[in-house]
Amino acid sequence: MTYLNYVILYCFMSINGERSIYSVYHILKGKKSSQSIQDAHIFHLQPFFLSLPKLKRSFFNQKIKELENAGCITLGDSDNALVTEKGLKDVKEHFQDARFPSAMNGLLYGDQTRLFWMRLSLLVQVLSNGKRNESVYFPVQRNRVIQEWVKNCIRTNPNNDKLSSILFKELSSILHTQESDPSILIYRLTGYQDYGWTELQVADMLEMDKEEFRFEFLNLLHRMLAEIESDPSNYPLLYSISLKNDSRQNLTISTSKTYDLYKRGHSLEEISRIRKLKQNTIEDHVIELILTQEDLAIDPFITREDYVKVLDVMKKEKTKRLKPIKEKLPQLTYFQIRVAIAKAGETREFITRT
Repeated sequence: MTYLNYVILYCFMSINGERSIYSVYHILKGKKSSQSIQDAHIFHLQPFFLSLPKLKRSFFNQKIKELENAGCITLGDSDNALVTEKGLKDVKEHFQDARFPSAMNGLLYGDQTRLFWMRLSLLVQVLSNGKRNESVYFPVQRNRVIQEWVKNCIRTNPNNDKLSSILFKELSSILHTQESDPSILIYRLTGYQDYGWTELQVADMLEMDKEEFRFEFLNLLHRMLAEIESDPSNYPLLYSISLKNDSRQNLTISTSKTYDLYKRGHSLEEISRIRKLKQNTIEDHVIELILTQEDLAIDPFITREDYVKVLDVMKKEKTKRLKPIKEKLPQLTYFQIRVAIAKAGETREFITRT
């Protein structure tokens, strides 16, 4: 089995048949929908969100077929997958060890990682060519916004003439603290008359599974971002490279608009009327906010007593599905149950692993 087979199998193990197989596909792709974001939180699959934005559905289906043929999963009538005893054993023996990308958090760093890598790779190329007074070359990043950011970074930096040395020092320092092989990143950087290698080329050179390399690369970048954020004074240049354009970019655009109105004191009914959206849609936004905004209280939506009741049912029934919980607590609305599930998933007051 390949590395991606184990990733998908681990995701199915976490979901435990309570969503369709394509919920995992959307998480890996990083689909910016309330449902995918909620599923990533609730089933603790944050590491893998947006890990494979170019994943083709046909290739994903091929992987499902491979897992089924290997006896690792059985497919249900509702397009869901249950992990077999063999599948559980394979994941524990071959994936939940040193190979697991423990530093990854695509839900937190997904978009930021792409931004960081594009800026860093272009800045390294520009500074490297600048030291050789070379001005004619093909930029590794064609994105105009990224190019303007790099120009502005060089133009406005007070240590303009020492920028190459500063970046080298910060990169060397942070890479020496990482558990991963720094070659994973270094070989992909482009310098003066020296173009960086592709993921496949570096994977071949390091004799690494090509699918595993992708996750190793993201794992390294996410660990770097976490360290940079925890100690920005030690990495001022890398910190500026890592800064996001929008502090709320992890929210979907529509949810951000709902959040603005909610913070102004509007009720969910009023927001639904103002935005001309269905009440269910606004409720979807609330669930997303509970999962992404730590300071958002759930008291306006469900009492603490009812919240605890939902947790108890979830534990006893070993489920996060709405229908069986509703059957046990008919006095609660589906929305209130969703609020409780979301809060439990985010705070980890309720954790189940099978």
